Amino acid sequence: MTTNVRWVHLDDLPHQGRVLVRVSGEDATRFLQGLLTADVGELTPGQATPAALLTVKGKIVSELWVLAVDEDEPWLAIPQETAEAVVTSLDDHVIMDDVELEVLEDQRCALIWGEGGEALRFEPEDPALKAFACTHPLPGTLVVGPRAVLAARLEGRGENADAQAFDRARIAHARPAWGYELVADRFPPEVGFVDAVSYEKGCYMGQEPLSRIHNRGQVNRVMVRLAGEGEGWEPLPLTLTLDGAEVGQWTSAARASGDGQKLLGLGIIKRAHAKVGVELYAGTQRVEVCSGPLGDDPGIGGRKQSATVSLGGR
Repeated sequence: MTTNVRWVHLDDLPHQGRVLVRVSGEDATRFLQGLLTADVGELTPGQATPAALLTVKGKIVSELWVLAVDEDEPWLAIPQETAEAVVTSLDDHVIMDDVELEVLEDQRCALIWGEGGEALRFEPEDPALKAFACTHPLPGTLVVGPRAVLAARLEGRGENADAQAFDRARIAHARPAWGYELVADRFPPEVGFVDAVSYEKGCYMGQEPLSRIHNRGQVNRVMVRLAGEGEGWEPLPLTLTLDGAEVGQWTSAARASGDGQKLLGLGIIKRAHAKVGVELYAGTQRVEVCSGPLGDDPGIGGRKQSATVSLGGR
């Protein structure tokens, strides 16, 4: 068994199952460039990038991954919970474009991660599988193919991980996940998802509000690491308070390896409290903030020059 490597079928994790969609046609890349936050045109075959579909007000409709199968045929890996709505939205935008959307019913996703880049050396020998270097939902490799083939090729590759191991790794890498930090009706900078946003590629749906945040200020809420101890932390999300006032939510949690009492996590809190050592409460449980803002947008002028702004009713 390969040491320090873990893998998991994403269908086996809460909220992480994916629907795969092939986007084909002469205009496929240009079409996605005009709708998604990521710079799809910069991808090379074998890469995966996180992206988001936004409303015109810049709020998340869904997180997704763009998989560069080849230069002319990107695939999308969309959360099962939002797939129908996302495919319908994309299809509604196909007007004069040479674009076809095909749901690939037999395709599933597995994720491999490990230390020192070791997980990235996976090469799918079976032609039914495709592998993509990724940074989201964890640095590692996304492997796509029929579930039975995935299981046969990954068995013995490393430890078959569970949800706690997945969440523990995400927390260590400060990676948000769909259904936890990444939810609808949030701006990407509020939920640690700025690496899914391109500020240079030009216009796309929802680009203007994000550009205003980038150029003129910052969002009011940000993602941070959290820590607590003891029991009674379920179910998530938990409301976090300070002096009796709500200041955010604890969104992801995992027991620290080797310490059954210590709980590590990620949360979305007001920027004013995103400082190491700040003490918050989840009910009667004490929660410590263990980082400053993670994955947010410091703006062109940097954090010290930027003012907090409120867009879209917040």
